[in-house]
Amino acid sequence: MAHGSQVDQLAAQAADAVRRVIAEAEERAAEIVRQAEAEAERIREAAQADAAQARERAEADARAQIEAAKRALDELGGTLAAAASAALPGAESAPVEPQPEPEPAQPAEPPGAPEAPVSPPEPEPDEAASAEAPTAGNGDEAAVRLVAMKLAIDGKDPAAIEAELIEKFGPGDRTELLKEVIARVAR
Repeated sequence: MAHGSQVDQLAAQAADAVRRVIAEAEERAAEIVRQAEAEAERIREAAQADAAQARERAEADARAQIEAAKRALDELGGTLAAAASAALPGAESAPVEPQPEPEPAQPAEPPGAPEAPVSPPEPEPDEAASAEAPTAGNGDEAAVRLVAMKLAIDGKDPAAIEAELIEKFGPGDRTELLKEVIARVAR
């Protein structure tokens, strides 16, 4: 019987050794999983931070480009509006940079000479009220379109755009132009 109890004792020791090895392996496996999850979380956070920085840079670049485009559009709109105003007689918009009128020089004319008119006579009030400013010609249509586009980009609604166009360029039918400009900005 001594031999049978010795076998049982060896079997019990072997079973204990196997259980210890399995327990240690399970603990090591759990530690490896924890480390892998921690590393994955660190990588995910780093990727999110990089993505946020890239998005912020892209948004800042886009804002800078939009502002530069708006400034260029403002400059071009002012230049075109001034050119259109200068090219069209009787345009209602004021020049962008008014020039001071020079002092009239005293001509050396003999006494009794007839005076020459300095500027063309102003139209009678009835004529000025009944005359409509043209909506096309001499680059005026391009100026109207450009100003309308700038106002639409700035977020103005069609009624506000039309009111400003009437103020700057006079009355006229600009329905199709406004539809086209609003459609382009909406893209």
